[in-house]
Amino acid sequence: MKKWVIRIISVLAILIIAVVGVLFTRLKTISSIKQVDGDLYSVNYQNDYKLDDVLARGVSSVSELEKVVSDKLFFGYPIETNENLFGCSAFSVKTPEGKWLVGRNFDYAKAGALLVYTEPKDAYKSYSMVNLAHLGVSEEQDTMPETLMGKLSILAAPYGSVDGMNEKGLSVSVLELQTEPTVQKTGKTAITTTIAVRMLLDKAATTEEAIELLRKYDMHSSAGMPYHFLIADKSGDTVVVDWAEQKMNVIHTSMATNFQLSPGKDFEIGIGHDRYEILQQNLTNEAMLTAEEAMNLLEEVKIEWNGEWRTEWSVVYQLDDFSVDIVNDMHYNRMHHFEKNNF
Repeated sequence: MKKWVIRIISVLAILIIAVVGVLFTRLKTISSIKQVDGDLYSVNYQNDYKLDDVLARGVSSVSELEKVVSDKLFFGYPIETNENLFGCSAFSVKTPEGKWLVGRNFDYAKAGALLVYTEPKDAYKSYSMVNLAHLGVSEEQDTMPETLMGKLSILAAPYGSVDGMNEKGLSVSVLELQTEPTVQKTGKTAITTTIAVRMLLDKAATTEEAIELLRKYDMHSSAGMPYHFLIADKSGDTVVVDWAEQKMNVIHTSMATNFQLSPGKDFEIGIGHDRYEILQQNLTNEAMLTAEEAMNLLEEVKIEWNGEWRTEWSVVYQLDDFSVDIVNDMHYNRMHHFEKNNF
């Protein structure tokens, strides 16, 4: 057989093996999707979501994110996400045993939730929470995870995370603000809100490392609204990062809701002052809470407004133990605990 024929056959064999390998990991991911409670689901994400390629390319909008995810994960087939506005509360607190917790409420119009476990090669393992509506997965569209379209849409889940924790004990939570959208243009590579969350969970072991990573990029708001991040690590180092007046600001505080905390013309502009006051009353310098007490505090600052907005999930990340407690749809009598062996 001629050498060029052998080469062609070898190349084709390699391509077939590569495609089969990709399809296999995607099928493993899809087959791991489980219904936990109501519209709360979990997935053991085993596919390569090409984070380094996404970061190198630079993404400054939801439409660009859809395009890059389509190219990297869906063989070019078009996808459509649906990032909308949301409110939240988040805090860090020490336990009586000297460990650290992060509590977080995600407040949104009625929608499903997804706990994503990732174990990427050459990056940190993590848990993160995704609003299913942001992936275009909803009852209204008949695309819940039981459907084929819903299962395929969940392949984009790593880029929809709005809070999470990695195995090193770093936690990130995104909270909406009410000021001007963040559109930085300093010449650095562009990044969006949810891509930044994925980057920090995969690559940052401490709050300091997370801050330094964020400084390398020009931030662009997802969904056309500004956000700030509550970032904490298992040493207790907790900050809020925002981009008020298009500059990155770091505020040393252990709690946040939905108003600006950094000094400037929009200082304290936003909503959630009442929830913030409740957090302040419970989280003095001497405060210590168990995981159960942290969940009770999240229940105290939950939202249920006009039959539309509500607390979709409450989550307590146990930073030292790499475990998660989740309450879905304000069913505080039905808490779910997750560790690696749950997947």
